[in-house]
Amino acid sequence: MKKVTKLTVFISLVLLLTTSAIFAQGGSEATKTAPGPVTVNIALANNPLSQALAKYAQQYYKADGVTVNISVLPENDLRQKLTTGAATKDSTYDIIYIGPYEAQTWAKNGWLENLKPYFDKMSSDQKQWYDYNDLIKGMLDSVSLDGIPYGVPFYGETSFLMYNKDLFAKAGLTMPEEPTWDQVYAFAKKINDPANGIVGMTMRGAPGWGMSGAPFTTMINAFGAQFYDMNWNATIDTPAMRNAWMMYKKILTEAGQKDVLSYTYNECIALMSSGKCGMYYDATSLAPPLEASDSAVKGHIGYVMAPHELLKKNTAWLWNWTMCINPNSTTAKKQAAFDFILWATSKDYIALTLKEDPSCGTTPSANRYSTYELSEYAKAPYAAITLKTLQNLDFTKPTLNPAPYVGLQYMAIPEFADIGTAMTEYLADYVVNKTSLDEAIKKTQAVFEQAAVDGNYKK
Repeated sequence: MKKVTKLTVFISLVLLLTTSAIFAQGGSEATKTAPGPVTVNIALANNPLSQALAKYAQQYYKADGVTVNISVLPENDLRQKLTTGAATKDSTYDIIYIGPYEAQTWAKNGWLENLKPYFDKMSSDQKQWYDYNDLIKGMLDSVSLDGIPYGVPFYGETSFLMYNKDLFAKAGLTMPEEPTWDQVYAFAKKINDPANGIVGMTMRGAPGWGMSGAPFTTMINAFGAQFYDMNWNATIDTPAMRNAWMMYKKILTEAGQKDVLSYTYNECIALMSSGKCGMYYDATSLAPPLEASDSAVKGHIGYVMAPHELLKKNTAWLWNWTMCINPNSTTAKKQAAFDFILWATSKDYIALTLKEDPSCGTTPSANRYSTYELSEYAKAPYAAITLKTLQNLDFTKPTLNPAPYVGLQYMAIPEFADIGTAMTEYLADYVVNKTSLDEAIKKTQAVFEQAAVDGNYKK
């Protein structure tokens, strides 16, 4: 998921270390790092969980002879730096922080280190401590190639519908646990009350494959549409696809926020937090701020499954921010990087976050099954529905009818960043009446068809 802010946070961590990678608060053994001194450089996407990792690492991470430098960058900057670095075999960052969209292609290109040998050489005690099988399979599979892991998810997310229980009660509405998009639209219309500053529903409107494209692509899936048939013929101009486009526009123009196209997830979460918005469809990782101790809507938000339509299941998205090792780093740096990855994705790190922040706001979500068994985390009102959604996801089967690609809110092909963004730009023009649906669909169809030709996907 695609969180872009204007804030850049750079944190430099210089650590005097003990003889092995040990959790300061619990003494849990990880793996011994290679002889030092070595410096491990890491770049993370700027979001609350990454910021928390940088903070906790500075306080608690210890490994023999290692200096860790963490940069927390806006997502667009991070993607540009990492993509350029990978393509040019740069070794600036030893730990690469990417998602499943990049991981599939980068692993094929040799831009990521194969992690299987590192896991294989762990001692039995280390393996027992780490508990590899506790990692959520769908998340790990999304960053693996042919069963080989090329990264470990630090945290993951799916998507669900958040709703204001007070506004629903006031309108005499009952939210089903598995709503349809038609029901969502009807609810939004009834709750929308511009005269009193009440918005029926908010969603991301800012163009970008990872901005409006994330919720919109899952809506496309739900309506039974898809981008290509099995022969890589573009399938944009279909009744199912048109229904998805029209629903997106209806919700945001008839019951959504003002200035639709300026809304990223930041603006959406701020609106939902104000108590003046009926519903918000977005990432599960955005729920913790709503339940924080200082939140005006704490305890007043309900959480249900991602809306469906013709496609009944698998209508949410799957994303994670994953830690990978740069294959261009030195041997010593690679081992030190792997040790840090183990620490950051361990059960002990989960326990540390809950100790430091009982609100669960800094606890990595959707990376380990056991997190949802912890009483401290299970009590979070969004935990159970998040786990239920995760257990019903299959990113290899995103559409109602067979498709030649994988990925729920994206296609795991290199071209999607460009063509997906182009689609959302045409979508934006359609939403604000700068172009007709026919014209927007026609232009998008042409873009996707050309991409299939240029990419040699057609047989």
